[in-house]
Amino acid sequence: MRALLDDPEKYLQQAEARTIQDNFKNKIVYFEIDKKKAVIKIHKYKSAWHRIKRYFRQTRANRSWAYSLLFNAHGIPTPQPIAYKESRIGPLRGDSYFIYEWVEGINGEEYFTKNKANPEIVEKAIDAIVDMTRTIKKLGLIHGDIRLKNMVFRGDNLLLTDFDDTKKRQWYKSNYMNNRDFRGLIEDIYYNVPPEIQPLFYPAWNLSATISENLSGHTNIVLKGRVRKRANLLLTCFHGFSTIFFG
Repeated sequence: MRALLDDPEKYLQQAEARTIQDNFKNKIVYFEIDKKKAVIKIHKYKSAWHRIKRYFRQTRANRSWAYSLLFNAHGIPTPQPIAYKESRIGPLRGDSYFIYEWVEGINGEEYFTKNKANPEIVEKAIDAIVDMTRTIKKLGLIHGDIRLKNMVFRGDNLLLTDFDDTKKRQWYKSNYMNNRDFRGLIEDIYYNVPPEIQPLFYPAWNLSATISENLSGHTNIVLKGRVRKRANLLLTCFHGFSTIFFG
């Protein structure tokens, strides 16, 4: 473990590692250490400006570590966190790495597709997701990227992953912003859950079939929300200019 934390990149070159994901945001690598299966998440920067802004903020690895422990303590299972590393020069924060246990399972999209002919299993999974989202809300938090691909089913047990964007709900933010998890999950369900079992989700959040049908095409409620948000911004700007120029 010491060799890994001293230089993660060098250690992974020497170990039998397998890249699971590699995009502009992060690189996720599977490897084994001390006879244990593990995953390391290497956080990237989109640009030089993004790196500079991150100098003064909590690292994503530290955030993932803290919220993994918090969620586990409040009954939301996550892959067991093992360690994290962040490079620092005084108060300035640089590269960061989050290490956690490898979970043998399938993501939410695969789980619902696999069990679409078994409504009892589907309903049990829905109940678990509802309980999880309610607990996150009670904790006063926003997960930030709560979608089926960030849920892992180990057997019938649900685990939540990916805490890079998790943050506290802000009282001064609009309901639109504070309900980001709900909106994202509903949209994800529409696009990535087999249509024949989507009605099973309606009672879970007191959704009607009409609202769920409106998730498609030009009546998409998510798009409506975005349009409304932009319209409100334009109205606010217009009101500000009117006050300045016309009193």
